[in-house]
Amino acid sequence: MAIQKRTLNNDIILITEPIASAKTVAIGFWFPVGSRFESDGCRGVTHFVEHMLFKRTSKMSAFDIACTFDRVGGYINAFTERDLMCLHATVPAEHIRQAVSVMCEMVADSVFNEDDIEKERIVIESEIITSQDDPEEAAFDELYTVLFPEQDISEPIAGTVSDVEQLTRDGIFSWYKENVAFGALTVSIAGNIEPELVVPMLEKLEKRKPPKAILKKPEWNAAKKLVKAPFHQNQIFVAFPVKMPLTEKKSDCLTVLNAVIGDTMSSRLFQHLREKNGYCYSVYSFVTAFADCAFWCAYASVAKKNTAVVLTELENELKKLCSGDISEMEIVAAKEHIVGEEIISSEDAETRMKRLARLYFSKFSLNVYTESIENIRALTKEDLSAELLELLDFSKETAVVYGGSYGFKSFFKK
Repeated sequence: MAIQKRTLNNDIILITEPIASAKTVAIGFWFPVGSRFESDGCRGVTHFVEHMLFKRTSKMSAFDIACTFDRVGGYINAFTERDLMCLHATVPAEHIRQAVSVMCEMVADSVFNEDDIEKERIVIESEIITSQDDPEEAAFDELYTVLFPEQDISEPIAGTVSDVEQLTRDGIFSWYKENVAFGALTVSIAGNIEPELVVPMLEKLEKRKPPKAILKKPEWNAAKKLVKAPFHQNQIFVAFPVKMPLTEKKSDCLTVLNAVIGDTMSSRLFQHLREKNGYCYSVYSFVTAFADCAFWCAYASVAKKNTAVVLTELENELKKLCSGDISEMEIVAAKEHIVGEEIISSEDAETRMKRLARLYFSKFSLNVYTESIENIRALTKEDLSAELLELLDFSKETAVVYGGSYGFKSFFKK
């Protein structure tokens, strides 16, 4: 069924995708504010607000909120990114009114009790420490500091323990009022839904402010850097910036190329670095996109003694691709992999709900998944080769090793 987008009387954007065959419904409340909008003195505040939405409203306790979803077999969750914060829930379709009602209350009437804040401060500090103990999570935070040094987009999403200790109740509550209770809001809903059911409920919320402007476009840092860390393995990143703007066709090309290079078990990097040579256990690639920048990155976690050879072999594989070493068979396989993923994800209401929002915030067409499949299959080898050559500009390459030095300094001198 057709995707519908409308602007409500209070400037909330509502995007719905009715799925007649579904028995569930997924709801997302998306706020276009994240860690990159914070400044010194309030780092981590968006993530803190996200946690506090679950604590208490003037009418409901944290237990009441949890029971609303647990007792119908559904769930509610939230996440904070660098560009966005999202509160989302999935419930049996017959319970959509109740779910939307509670979510509206959470975003409009959370009370930010002082005792709740202090308890949650401990929880968040524990979350930060836990992520620092995880080699991969810690490495990804360091990656951003190399790609975008001393820029807001590179700050850790949850802040540091020191940042969280500095946040006051007044500061947290003010951020909530400005960016959640009154901030720009997009609601995406997918599943067995009659859109008119939720419009009156959403229009009871306060009128929305326009989205915040991003103050400064990130500046890419082409570099080769070792970041010392006390872990047993080295985490390797090789990244390239994506030329903006990120159009729908460019995004589709990058998705297919990523499948060829490192996103699948049959991909170039997985087959060469792991299956053929056994250099590492974990190797993959990914594309990350924001409103004003994007990048492609290959990642591998390796024994320190294999760092030099993995760096060299990874770069050699990328240079082979640039030389035209990509076959029609690989392209067809990669496209059908993406098509299969689209078909499988179409069975899940939450995935489709998130897809709606991602399309909207990327300024892409709000097309149904079958149209996305047609677009992927329509890509030619010429389309992909042109995008690959534009992407793999080695003068803009950034390579990061997170761990310890082990005989690869010559690579960094190239």
